[in-house]
Amino acid sequence: MVLKQFTQQFFIMASKMDVKSDFGVYDELPNLAYFDSASTTLVPKSSVNATSNFLNSVVASARRGAHKLAVKGNDTVEATRRSLSQFLKTEPAFVSFQKSIPSAIASFVYGYDWKHNKKSKIIISQSEENSVFVSILRAAEVLHLDVEIASIEDDGSVSLSSIDRLIDDKTGIVAVGHVIPGIGTRNDVSEIAEIVHSHNAVLLTDTTRSMGLVDNSPVHLGSDILVFSGNIGLMGPPGLTIQWINPSIERNHIPGILGGSAVSNVKGKKYETAFQPDKFESGFLNVPAIAGLKASIEYLTNLRSNGMINHLANLSNYMRKRLKEIDGLTLYGAPSNETTIFGFNLGDPSEVGCHDIAMFLDESNIAVRSGLVCAHPLIQSITHDGLIQVSLHVYNSIIDIEHLATTLTTISEQLL
Repeated sequence: MVLKQFTQQFFIMASKMDVKSDFGVYDELPNLAYFDSASTTLVPKSSVNATSNFLNSVVASARRGAHKLAVKGNDTVEATRRSLSQFLKTEPAFVSFQKSIPSAIASFVYGYDWKHNKKSKIIISQSEENSVFVSILRAAEVLHLDVEIASIEDDGSVSLSSIDRLIDDKTGIVAVGHVIPGIGTRNDVSEIAEIVHSHNAVLLTDTTRSMGLVDNSPVHLGSDILVFSGNIGLMGPPGLTIQWINPSIERNHIPGILGGSAVSNVKGKKYETAFQPDKFESGFLNVPAIAGLKASIEYLTNLRSNGMINHLANLSNYMRKRLKEIDGLTLYGAPSNETTIFGFNLGDPSEVGCHDIAMFLDESNIAVRSGLVCAHPLIQSITHDGLIQVSLHVYNSIIDIEHLATTLTTISEQLL
């Protein structure tokens, strides 16, 4: 009776967020319960159409010529940059389009003036995703920098005392993400920024799993540089990363990776970098994905104005409630009503592995992520054999969650 009343109340609250018809995947798989949005978010039809229209009618890359199609390509990039800057509540010049998170981070680390700043150390949170963690490790190897790993608390958040203990005047960059992969815990980035800046260091933050999914723009967290996927929270086409950089950092920073329109002049062995944001955009831009991203931002902005954040909070509360009711399920981290990523195992992971559970769920048309979820140091510190990650976005519903919970209960009863 209680569940029925809760369900009825939820349907009233979530009625405006019945948006599955806006996503082509559900035309093909109408009964799909998709819980893998923290890895790859579904893309709305409007974004798919914008990408297709660009490829059909423009194709030309931005800044590659003076002909009509090249001008249209450039206009597409700059229109998306303006839309994105409005969404982030920042200036367009501080936003650049990147090929990937690893390449954006590598370019920043290689371009940081270690010698002039008299720095020689990087601190990385243990909870970073591999795109951040490994790209920094490799850059440090090439540059012969010291690396320290900041430990995590029981809930998966980075230990502030660990950062405070490790950081010193030799520290140039500290990398701490906002929302942690696998378990969805949020780091207190604003407090970390105060510690980092007190040592004249730079804070780099991966906001992939919070961008578009939180009330306030992560630009105002206090970090000096943000990197995030255009696909996850923003629902843009895959294959595009965005970088925001604090203007005080940008002024004297020369990216470590240059080429194409990132330079304004090359003569002999000398080159001049372009002005921001062009100097951060080396090589060819993924303009089709950029065109699609603009449509996704417009779609997302409309959803947010119609209660998307509350919708996600309601889903989060219900997900947490139902997972905790399942016998034999171990829920990791400390989920709250802001959590959109949940990590768990069912039974003893050494007996029934997370991949086995994921395959059983897939047979019931439920898509989840399983394993070390590209965050090996974090997940192995929690559970050596990996976990099941379920993640939410606007197209999820209470029916999806009920389907997941009842299927997990059946698996538990039959296998454990």
